[in-house]
Amino acid sequence: MHKFALHKNIYSSSKIQFYNLINEGIDQFHAFEERLETQYNSEFKSLASSILQLCDGRNLPHGKRRKIEGLKNCVELRSRNHRLYYIKIPEHGLIICLGGTKKNQKKDINRIKALRKLLLKQIMDHGKLKIKTQNN
Repeated sequence: MHKFALHKNIYSSSKIQFYNLINEGIDQFHAFEERLETQYNSEFKSLASSILQLCDGRNLPHGKRRKIEGLKNCVELRSRNHRLYYIKIPEHGLIICLGGTKKNQKKDINRIKALRKLLLKQIMDHGKLKIKTQNN
């Protein structure tokens, strides 16, 4: 059974595709959003705005994005207290793998390393990841 699938992110546009990783049936972007407390709504909106800008091919303001050192094609989107981690995989676009907090940044980077390895293994073993719609 395939562990991973994709779901198109609601902020994705036609220029650059952004997908949410579905890991064992759980949409990682939506799970991150649901965990956030109300006081962080503005930070979530900031991260969503960053996704929109990237999808439109625009550069983000300084400090809103950084490449993760030692991890090819892995990027961290930043707000004041929260992080979204995505991976660029050829033929799959940009995949949001997980969200986290600044406080747990080191643990989250270790998690993204492990997820990247598992994602690439599944792609090698089974081909392209399935893109799910809302209904399936």
